[in-house]
Amino acid sequence: MTHDICRLSLSSTLGRAWPRGLTALLAVLLTAPLAQSVLAQERPAAPNAQSAGSQPTAAPAAQTESAEEEEDDAMDGPPPIRLDPAILDFGIVEPNATKEGVVKLINTGDKELEILTVQPGCKCTTIDDISGKKIPAGGFIELKSEMKGQSSPGPKRAEIKVLIDGYSEVIKIPLQNEVSLAVRVSPAYMNAVKGQPQNGRIVVESIDRKPFKICSIGGKKPNLVGFDTEKDEPRSQYLVDWDFARDFPDGAAPRYWIVETDRADCPLVDVFVRHESTLPRPALKLTDYRHTFGRLEQGTTHEFTIDVNDIPTGERVITAASNSSAAKVEFISAEAEGNITHIKLRVVPNAETVGVQYVPFTIYTSTRQQQTAIFGQWVPKGTTGCFGR
Repeated sequence: MTHDICRLSLSSTLGRAWPRGLTALLAVLLTAPLAQSVLAQERPAAPNAQSAGSQPTAAPAAQTESAEEEEDDAMDGPPPIRLDPAILDFGIVEPNATKEGVVKLINTGDKELEILTVQPGCKCTTIDDISGKKIPAGGFIELKSEMKGQSSPGPKRAEIKVLIDGYSEVIKIPLQNEVSLAVRVSPAYMNAVKGQPQNGRIVVESIDRKPFKICSIGGKKPNLVGFDTEKDEPRSQYLVDWDFARDFPDGAAPRYWIVETDRADCPLVDVFVRHESTLPRPALKLTDYRHTFGRLEQGTTHEFTIDVNDIPTGERVITAASNSSAAKVEFISAEAEGNITHIKLRVVPNAETVGVQYVPFTIYTSTRQQQTAIFGQWVPKGTTGCFGR
């Protein structure tokens, strides 16, 4: 979060013990270099000339310099804290799932340290409030944190910032996870933007190393490298060849390329397609652009929610309409919660619709409209394993 610092008068706060209010302000801002810059500007310079009518200062120069050095020592540099673990790794999580982890802040110094404030770096992270707690010399304190996985497969990184009393340098605790289903794609995207190679390869593998079949990709027969679907036994890992011109002959791609497998716990896994045709054109501030109904039996409807940030008072969500002949999208309701509006929708397939489907649709408000899509696969009732399209 970026904060602006308007001229702070700090001339009365330059003693060794900083007032709690000012230190807490710096903790919220958590921009130590900027704060130090302001301090440097506001710190009174040592007098080199006496003003008219003033009396000489009795304090020895050596003593003044010593005090200033102690002050700088107290504020500059990192606190004596070691993190265990050095990176809080939540491992593999399912889309939108939340995992909890613990990190120890170990005081390696010979003096007690007080935690002024702790701040997560993104909305995906929640933490215990340990502000005001003290870490004894040689001791530690545990910080519990939860990190929510994003909706799209792939790695996610964040951080937690901690400010210790008496130190201007912020401790940064790195966080990471990887969002994945039982079948993982690496990389989780196809980078086919202008200026990049228009072909490449991705790895599709099961996390538990159990053999499986790739039934189709994008509703078509997959192009597997070094594997014959008619002769070879299923594997736990496949190398998939992609070519933008071959796989998307119209020159435009869906935002997600869908891989169908024969695994009951992961019939579909998607690959994000980076291309000019898939770039979002935001009219509304959607919190996410990935919406899927997974695999459903033929004719089954699915309700889902799209969250939108900062819809002004007076603007209403009116309706939604599909741009697909395979299914329609119906508007159910819109409910505001703080600055987020939850838009509840329903995707309804035509009676004869089967196979992998990408359903574009538009959300209409009283003043704007936003295009997005939902994807998944409908299969005949009783289908298990590969459907193949």
